[in-house]
This record gives sequence, C-alpha cells and structure tokens, in this order.
Amino acid sequence: MNIGIGLDTGGTYTDAVLYDFDTESILGTAKALTTRDDLTRGILAALDMLPQALVRQARVIALSTTLATNACVEDRGGRARLIFIGARRKVIAAYGQEYGLPPVEDILLVEGVAGQRTLLDEQALNNGLNEGFDDLDGVGIVDIDAVHNSAVREKRARELFEKRFDLPVICGHELFQELNSLQRAASTLLNARLVPVIREFLSAIRTALAARGILATVVIVRSDGGLMSEAFAHIRPVETLLSGPAASVLGSAQLTRQPNCVVVDMGGTTTDIALVENNLPVQAVDGVRVGKWKTFVSGLFVRTLGLGGDTCVHYHNGQMQLETYRVMPLCALAAQHPQVLDNLRALVNEEIQHTTYLHEHYVLVRGAADTARYTQEERAFCEALRQGPLSHGQLAQVVPGQDVYNLNVSRLVHDGVIAVAGLTPTDIMHVRGDFTGFSVEAAALAAQFVARNLSISVQDLCNQVYDEIKRRLYVNIVAALLMHQDEHYRRNGLGSETERLIHQCYEQARDGQTGPLSLRFTTRFVLTGVGAPTAVFLPEVARLLGTHAEIPEHHEVANALGAVVGQVVATQHVDIRPILDIENPNSFRVYGHSRTRDFKDKAEAQAFAMADAQEAAHAEALCRGAQDIAVTVTLADQQAQAHGSAVYLGTRVVAQAVGGVNVHLSPR
Repeated sequence: MNIGIGLDTGGTYTDAVLYDFDTESILGTAKALTTRDDLTRGILAALDMLPQALVRQARVIALSTTLATNACVEDRGGRARLIFIGARRKVIAAYGQEYGLPPVEDILLVEGVAGQRTLLDEQALNNGLNEGFDDLDGVGIVDIDAVHNSAVREKRARELFEKRFDLPVICGHELFQELNSLQRAASTLLNARLVPVIREFLSAIRTALAARGILATVVIVRSDGGLMSEAFAHIRPVETLLSGPAASVLGSAQLTRQPNCVVVDMGGTTTDIALVENNLPVQAVDGVRVGKWKTFVSGLFVRTLGLGGDTCVHYHNGQMQLETYRVMPLCALAAQHPQVLDNLRALVNEEIQHTTYLHEHYVLVRGAADTARYTQEERAFCEALRQGPLSHGQLAQVVPGQDVYNLNVSRLVHDGVIAVAGLTPTDIMHVRGDFTGFSVEAAALAAQFVARNLSISVQDLCNQVYDEIKRRLYVNIVAALLMHQDEHYRRNGLGSETERLIHQCYEQARDGQTGPLSLRFTTRFVLTGVGAPTAVFLPEVARLLGTHAEIPEHHEVANALGAVVGQVVATQHVDIRPILDIENPNSFRVYGHSRTRDFKDKAEAQAFAMADAQEAAHAEALCRGAQDIAVTVTLADQQAQAHGSAVYLGTRVVAQAVGGVNVHLSPR
C-alpha cells in the first residue's frame, strides 16, 4: 500500500483523511476540534482517530489550512512593518488602502539616490530603523524599481536591517516579479504578517508527528492547489492564503466528479465559494484577494466571506445582526465547562432586557501577565480567567468599580489572549435540532436571552438567523458567477446597485413574489457543499437558483482529501517588451530571472526567455519538494488597439513545472 495522510486545520475543526494512492480510496476519516490555544492537541486528536497501524506507514503528510485566510478576514496575524524604497507618500495615501496597506505613517519610506536606480539612501534607512522595529514578528522590504535594477536596493536594505535585528525579513523580489509596486508591497507585508501564523502551525504538526513516531515528508497546499515543501512554506507563508479553499475544491472534484459546479465550503469562521468549469478549477485573475488584501498570490478564484457556523449573532437597535467574525459557540463551551449552564440559567431567570451582551463568556487562551504592553486591569482579567470561563458580568466584577456596560477587553481579544464565546449559528442549529453535538440546553438558553432582547420569540430568532445565512450564500454565489462570467464585474467588483438587485432577486425567489417586474437568477452549475452546515442551508439556496445541491459522502473532510491528492506545481513567467528607442528600433528587452538582457532579434529574445522561465520553474519545483518534474512553456503576445490597428506591447512567457511529492525530503 502507498499511503498518505491529508490533514486540514481550520478555525473550528481539524480533519484528517487516510488515503491509498494505489487504489485511490479513502481508508479512514477523522474530525476533531481545533485547539487554538495549542494546535498540537487538535492535530493529535484527529490523527488518533485513524487506523494507527496504517498511520505509521504514511510516507506523505499533506496539509491544508484556513488559518492564514482567517487571519486576513479577522485582520489578525503577526506584527509586521513594511520598508518601502522609492515610494511616494502621496501615492500610498491615495491608493494604498485599496490594496490593504496600512496608513502611510506606519510605513518606513526610504528614498533611493536621485537619478540612480541601484543606490540606496543608507543613512535614511538606518535613521528610520531607530523606531518601531523592536517588537515585531517580521519585516517586508519592497523597492518600486526592483524589477529594473535586479533588486540591488532591496538586497542592500536587508543586509543593513539584519545587522541590527534578528527578525524574519523577506524582500519583494523573492516573492513576485509583477510591476504594480503597491500590490507587490501589500503581498510582501502580508507575507511578513503570516510568518508566525504558519510557523506555529508547522511547529504543531512536527510536535504531533514526533509524538506518534510518524516519519513522513510534510507538504502544504498553496492557494493555486499545488503543493509545496514545509521549508518553502516557512519562507512564503502568503502562498497558503487560500490553502484551505484550494484543497476544498480539489477534494470536492475528487468526490463528485461534477464538471461544472460551485463549491461552497462553509466552516466555522468563513465560507469560501469557488468554481469548477469543464473539470478545471477557475483561476483568479491578477492575484487573489482576501479581506482588505489585494495580492499577487497565484490562486484559484475564491470568494471568501466572514460567515460560518461560529459567526457571532448579535442584536442592535432591535434588529438581529449577524457579524462577520467568529466566536466560540456557547453550546461547545458549556459541553466543556458545565458552570456556563448555571450562568446562563441565572441570566434567563432574571427576565430583564439588556443592551449589552451579558450572555457572552470569556476564555483564557494564553497568559498576558508578563507582557508589559497590557494594563494592570487587563492582566487582572487574564489572571481571573485562569480558573475557567467567566460571563461578561463576572469578568466585570474582577476590577472594583468596573461598569458592566463599559467592560473593554477588545485588545486582549484582538491579540488572541482571550476568546469570546457567544450565540452562533451552531447554537441555533442545536435549537432547531439540525445539529446536536454539544449542549442543547446552553444553546437554548442563549437563544432565549437574545430573543428576549429583540422582543421576538426563539422561533422567530432562529428563522431570522437561517434566512440571513441563506441570503448571504445566495448573494455571494450569484456574485461569484457574475464575476466569472463578466470581465467588468471581475475587474471592478459588483457595486452597491448590483448587490441591491441581487438582494431583491433573493427576496422575490424566496417569497415567490410576482409584480410588474420579476427577476430570477438561475445557473446550470451544481452547488457542491463542503462542511457540515452546507447540508442544512445549501439545498434551499440551490432551489432558489434553479439548480440542485450535492452534498457528497465524506464532504466533511473534503479539504483533507484535497490536500493529499494534490501535486507540486511551480509557475514562473518572463516578460519580453519592445524597447522604445529611436536609436535601437525593433529591439527587445527580456526581464529574466537570471538577468535582464536586450536582443536585436525577437526570436532570440523568445528563446532566451523560454529557457530562463523553464529553468526557473524547474528550480522552484525542486525547492517546493517535487520529483519527476515535467515542464511546459507557453507564450502569449500582449496587444492594444490604436487607430484601428494592433500595437505589440510585449510577450509573456509562462513555464509550469509539475511533479509528484519527493518523499525523501528530510524533516526540518
């Protein structure tokens, strides 16, 4: 038997699949809670549910994760800064936010030497490093001119930085070769922010494997569905940005064999929507975008939204509100800590309406007592939580004179020191009886408290939450299909008016409305559900879209399956552009990986570019952990219309290297 293990760590669950490559069959599956305070425990729990004799025979451990995705959606991750060489303050202030860049004041701007593409103002850099670089997890360095100066200024800036700081630092040219410097900067900064996220994840994996004596090569799914080595992931964690969604698409395709489908992966924190057309996953154009970040990361087209089983249910101004961030379901917390039930019972028995969320509880994730950046009150909160979860009101009593309505623990929550438990769709599913894996009583009590503060029945609350979930799924599925079908929407987004129209179409379809004008969206694509909540919500959404939903066997572990059936893929491109020089007409410049070179003959330029791209792709595939590599090269001319005729703008040469996993890679 040729055995591999697929392992997916999401925000809520850690899934595992035991897979036989020879027979293409699933030998075992497992699902365990993700333990955010210590990822190793959740990973071990999942591995221990698999047939142990076969687990020890595994030669490959293929990983996927939504940890990077969730960090972006929730605006979390490590502390990182950007050093931006040659950038203009006005440009960043005007456009940086579109790409996810922080305010210009938080970026260290360094000039190059005037008129010199290769010289750096070293004094300005050293002066800038005197402030704001002591308490960081990583640093990104980007030069707007790196493509044209062989990144000499980026390399020199890194040398100077590493003389003063022992921090992970990566230069933009090591990640991306595209010209858009703002997008390159955002991608590089995000990479730096994700370093500790992926480092913690891979460390937990190694600890778990060592604890069970598993000697296997570790690879991880990239955003485009290809695999890369563990060592490569440490350097380029940004490439795991859509690791979980990409694995979900691969796993769904393996399970359903549907040639045209919308893959809807609904987890605890996010829902990811991807497309398969003619048996091929649809790729993103010009890099993937998650949350506020617009990147150059190659990946599948995925529309990610903050909606999952653990999405927080709130109320405001008499209206139910479904937030975009995750909290721990109270039903799950009460299953681990029965005292939570006593707290909820007491609260419900008061029969009083409250404007604040007194039903919510707080749980200590990691201590903050030794962290100087926190106040005395914040450290006191953490110390009190060492004894177990506390309700909102109980935590307020820790500090004398603390008003329950003004309790502020937002910084502790943002930093991941404590977690919030509250009412979620998972709790509502417990109340409705659609899922009952944890404490039904805790879910019912929390729903009763929230319903009372909305002056509605528990049944009405449940209906409102279900309807809002279906609405968001419908709207975002339609949006994904529109963006795939129409380049205008793909490049510019939908806009508020189009989104309003989609909402109206949902309501008409839901209510069976007829009027002067009735609109319906329909699709020939099947809706394929991944994740337990999809079985509850997706069939109705499919009906409203004139199609059907398919929830395949083993759908709950599709991500883990997708990870283990993937291949190592490396793609590199080289650009050829005409030189606009009167003295040297009909000449061409190749922006290669090895060097930039000029040619008088187009055919010679293409031959050089093809060889350079092929070599770079093959080398990268080796670094990513591939063996038995095959490389294909394609050329695409870029043209524009001017005065009725085509104008040659250049040629992009793309080399793609594909190989299997090298099982002889040494563990880190």
